[in-house]
Amino acid sequence: MKVFVAVLLSVLGASLVQGRIVSKCEVQEALADLQDPNDPRGLTPDLLAKIVCHVEVASGFNTSAVTRLDHKRDRRSSGEHFDGSGDSSEEKSQRPNGRPKEVHSLYGLFQLSNQLVCSDGASPSYNICSMSCNNLIDDDLSDDLQCVSKVAGALKKNGFRAKFFENLKQWFMNIYRQCGNKTSADLDVCVQP
Repeated sequence: MKVFVAVLLSVLGASLVQGRIVSKCEVQEALADLQDPNDPRGLTPDLLAKIVCHVEVASGFNTSAVTRLDHKRDRRSSGEHFDGSGDSSEEKSQRPNGRPKEVHSLYGLFQLSNQLVCSDGASPSYNICSMSCNNLIDDDLSDDLQCVSKVAGALKKNGFRAKFFENLKQWFMNIYRQCGNKTSADLDVCVQP
C-alpha cells in the first residue's frame, strides 16, 4: 500500500509541474528579444552564446530542471538532478545541533538560485525577482527571462555596488567557467537565411 501511495504522489507531482525541453535556437531567440538595441552594454552576441551554452550544460534545456547543491563543496551533490516532477531527497536534513540546514537549489532553464532570485518557501532568500521558485520550473519562459533580465540589469546598472554583487558575480562566473570559449559562431545554426 505504501508503494502505491508513493507512486500515486509521484504521478500527481509530475502532472502539477509541467515543463518541456526547449531548443538552443528558442533560447537564443528569447534572449535576443530581451536585448535593447539602444543599450551598448547589453547582451553581446558572444555573451548570448555563453548564456545559451550555460543553459544547455546546467539544465539540458529542460524548463523544469531542479538541482540540489551540496553545501560543503557548493557543487551538485552526487549527481542529483531532478526534473521537477518529484524529489527523491528530503527538503531539509538535520544539522548536528538539531536545526534543519538550508537547502540550496537551482531552478529552471537558467538554474537560478532559491537563495538569491526566488523563494521556495523553505530556505531564506533575497528573492530578487519577487517570485516563487515554482514559476521557474513551468513551461512558460517569460517569467524566467524577466528574472534573468532583472539579475543581469542589476549587475550591469550598479556594477560592484550592486546589491548581492558577490552572488550575482558567482552566477556569471559559472557561465564563463562552463562556456567561456563559446562565441556567436556557435549560434550560427540559429540564423535564418
